[in-house]
Amino acid sequence: MKKTRLSSKIMGLLGLAALVLTAGAPAQAAFVVGGENGWQMTYDGMINVFAVYRTQDNLQDSHGNVSAVNLNNQGFTVRTGLLPSIFAFNVKSPTINGVDYAARIGLYPQIQNYGQRTGFGTHYNGGTTIDIREVFFTADGKFGQVLAGRALNLYQGKNILSDMTLFGVGVPLDMGSGGGTTLGHIGYGYAFPSFNSQFRYTTPDMSGLKVAFAICEPSRISGSSSNGGAMFDATKLNQPRFETEISYAKAYTGGKMTAWLSGMYQEAKSIGLVSMNRKVDSLGGAGGVSASFGPFEATISGYGGRGIGTLFIQDDDFDGNALDGIGNERTSYGGLAQAMYTIGKVKLGAQYGMNYADRTDYETANGYNAHVKSRQAVTGGVYYSVNKYLQLVGEYSWDRTSYYNDLRQTGNTFSLGTIFVW
Repeated sequence: MKKTRLSSKIMGLLGLAALVLTAGAPAQAAFVVGGENGWQMTYDGMINVFAVYRTQDNLQDSHGNVSAVNLNNQGFTVRTGLLPSIFAFNVKSPTINGVDYAARIGLYPQIQNYGQRTGFGTHYNGGTTIDIREVFFTADGKFGQVLAGRALNLYQGKNILSDMTLFGVGVPLDMGSGGGTTLGHIGYGYAFPSFNSQFRYTTPDMSGLKVAFAICEPSRISGSSSNGGAMFDATKLNQPRFETEISYAKAYTGGKMTAWLSGMYQEAKSIGLVSMNRKVDSLGGAGGVSASFGPFEATISGYGGRGIGTLFIQDDDFDGNALDGIGNERTSYGGLAQAMYTIGKVKLGAQYGMNYADRTDYETANGYNAHVKSRQAVTGGVYYSVNKYLQLVGEYSWDRTSYYNDLRQTGNTFSLGTIFVW
């Protein structure tokens, strides 16, 4: 069961191209098909391929004493990066009574066989995967925009979209199986916002200011066991999750600036025999500022909350940092700082990010200290635009995961690849 749930989380990474390509690629769509009465269909897409080599130290304490030997401490693969590849269909209506309607459906495939030569299987025994992360339609008018369907969530959405490793690799999740996309800086500066079904309203642009509200499909809120005890899962969902975002964008001579704040709230209850109907909640805030002036760009972002987690928001079996073993909400927070400099067709980038999870009073009182305390990573990258369709990417990332029992593990990742967009 846990492996199946982890598989679903890795699959959740497949849709990270969503808003980036929705906002950018359709403007460069290679194919536009006109229909009757002003209807149009466009196609856009992207293919990325990366050679990735990773090494990982043994699990050890702060004095260098080895606690556990990592038998799979290095690996090489040819794979997709943080973004999946994509082929998407976009439909746009003519203006009807002052309203423009549009819809988008995208296919998001990976290229690797997960460590096997033959690729005709499931996620863990070989074979590429295709996921559908965007299925939505929009209505735009003087009133603003209404979106209905499956799309990237508002909470921490812009945090991930401002990450330079979105078009690279960053930190891989699992070199053993090679499944899924990589993490980029998910877990190392922000948590993964994921894609969900929702109703969303966004106000008209008010001199650069926009406000968005969303009623979303709710999620279970899960945690880790406390030193071998039972895992607490709150899976009884009686109300939606609410998310919101306030954003501001301004262009000025020589550059532009974007700032945002986002938040979320949701309740869930346990249906276990021990903690029947125990209510827990997720409450979080996030924000950031990104600005450019001439060839220089800088971004700083962060998040914080309780019942959120540090890797995948709310329902993370892999990390389990949203709740402790008896259902107390953990407090977590993180941040990312990034700088990029453009020289002709080359962008040079560097970033540092860290996520941190507190222990609850229950864990402190009982000496439970086996769960993740923090993750931190540093990435340096070179991004070369051959032309507006083709990009070459080289990155190096150093990462470290630390635990409350004084153990830690360090990794190094080297990647070189290419991205083709149409």
